[in-house]
Amino acid sequence: MARKKKAIDYIKELCKSKSEKQRTLGETLKAQYEKWTKTLALEDFLEFNEAIMANKAEIGAAQFFGKFRAYAFEEYVYRLLKAEIQLEKPLEIFWAEKCLIWREEDVKYAVEFDISVGARKGEFVDPKVVLDAKVELDSSRLKTALASFAMLKRWRPEAKCAITYVRRELDGRLLKVARNWVDGIFQFDLQNDETGFLIDFVAEGLSM
Repeated sequence: MARKKKAIDYIKELCKSKSEKQRTLGETLKAQYEKWTKTLALEDFLEFNEAIMANKAEIGAAQFFGKFRAYAFEEYVYRLLKAEIQLEKPLEIFWAEKCLIWREEDVKYAVEFDISVGARKGEFVDPKVVLDAKVELDSSRLKTALASFAMLKRWRPEAKCAITYVRRELDGRLLKVARNWVDGIFQFDLQNDETGFLIDFVAEGLSM
C-alpha cells in the first residue's frame, strides 16, 4: 500500500494524546476500525465514519479530520476489492499509486489515483481500472476526478474509470451529466448500497 499515513496512524495519535477525552475516543475508534477491517461490512465502516464525524471538534484540526476520513474510505474500498476480486499476476490492486498519463521522449507525467488495478511497470502503474473515492462528493471533487480520468483516457483509452462516494453534496443533474465522461458512479450508503455493483464493474473491467 503506497498511502504513507493511514487511518490507524490518526487513531494512534489520538490514543497517545495528553487529553483523556482524545485517548478514550482513540480507543473507541480503534475498536471500530479493527471490526470493519475484519468484517468489511459497509454498516461497520459507516459506523466508524460517523463516529469520526460526530467527534470532529474533539479530533481537532480540519486537515487532520478531513484526511482521517478520506484515507479511511479509500482503505475500505481498497480492502473490499482485495477481498472480493481474484487477480492473476501481474495484475494487482494499488492504493494511492501514480499512473502514467503522458510520455514524450524522456519526459513523463503521472497522476495519483485513489485506487487502481493493473500491472506495475517501472515506477508507475499501468491501469485497467481506476477509482476515485470520496466520502462527500461535491461539484469541485467531481470535476477534479473527471479531469484526471480524461487525461488518463487520452493516454489509455481502454482504461475504466469510476467514482465511489458515501454522501452526495451536488446537484443530481451534474452527476447525470458526469456520466458522459465516467464509466461508473457508485454510492456506499445503507440506503443505496452499490458495493456489489462496484465489485462487478471492476471484475468486468479486468476481463476486457
